Amino acid sequence: MITEAEFIQNIEQYIIPCIAKGNPSPDTLESYMKHIRIFLKWCHKNNRQPLKMTEQQIRIYYQELLDKGYKPLTIHIKISALKALYRAAIYQHLIFDNPCSSIQTQGGNPPTLRYYLDMNQLQVVCNAYNDEPDDFVRNRNTLILYLFSVEGLRPVDIFRLNMQNINWENYTIEISASDVSDVTQTQQIYPCQETINVLVDYINSIPGPIIDELIGKLAPLIISNSKNNFAGRLSRNGMRLIINNALDKAGLKVSGASANLLRNSCGTNLFKATNDIKLVQQTLRQQNIISAMKFMEDNPTLSKRATNIIAPKRSK
Repeated sequence: MITEAEFIQNIEQYIIPCIAKGNPSPDTLESYMKHIRIFLKWCHKNNRQPLKMTEQQIRIYYQELLDKGYKPLTIHIKISALKALYRAAIYQHLIFDNPCSSIQTQGGNPPTLRYYLDMNQLQVVCNAYNDEPDDFVRNRNTLILYLFSVEGLRPVDIFRLNMQNINWENYTIEISASDVSDVTQTQQIYPCQETINVLVDYINSIPGPIIDELIGKLAPLIISNSKNNFAGRLSRNGMRLIINNALDKAGLKVSGASANLLRNSCGTNLFKATNDIKLVQQTLRQQNIISAMKFMEDNPTLSKRATNIIAPKRSK
């Protein structure tokens, strides 16, 4: 049996089985750990022992979050991280009860919706780098935002993309993915004209020194211009920072959500615009229709509130 000190020191190791059925994405794990560290600092500042907290003491922390003006979704994420922390402690036989189990929080936009950005919000996000003076950085960062929010690609899809995956004759992009049997398959995606325009601007803005470095090589599509990785493949952490910065500039940052937020937005907005769940499945390359059905659940406006088509429009 481990000690409390060992548990706290190695919390990331013990918390993974308690998040997302034991398979959290890097974004999710990073978010949980960030909120847990903030909580641990709060405990230290207030002379509290984290694993001896009572429900009443957790409610004091919860009230402080409210008093500081955190949004309901942010508080929901913070308390979810604490619930996972205490589940992990229970699994290690360090405590018997979860002091957060009775604390209810409100997550998402309305209670039944997954968080996503509507088309107007995405417009602001995708314009976040318009004031960037460096053409290459501006176009690269904007392309990343479009590939996530408009084309619905996953971080690993974009990370693996090479220049050679682009068919300039047909304006298609070849995506490599593994199926349930871990067999690598390729799929063609058909980006919209707006994404193609951003892609062309990006290609045309690649600096000469980077082109010189990539001649004769398998060239990544999303290129780093940092000194430590000049002309190399931009890391997924690098893409995450670009997305987070865009969300921050737009005033739309949600703790723990970056690439997944944009991808959710793609699926949700596409269903809102078309009411075609099969199209959503194909665009996001979901393995089955059930996986795509969540985007229908995110849209009660279309699936349940049909009377909006006959409602008089108010003038303000």
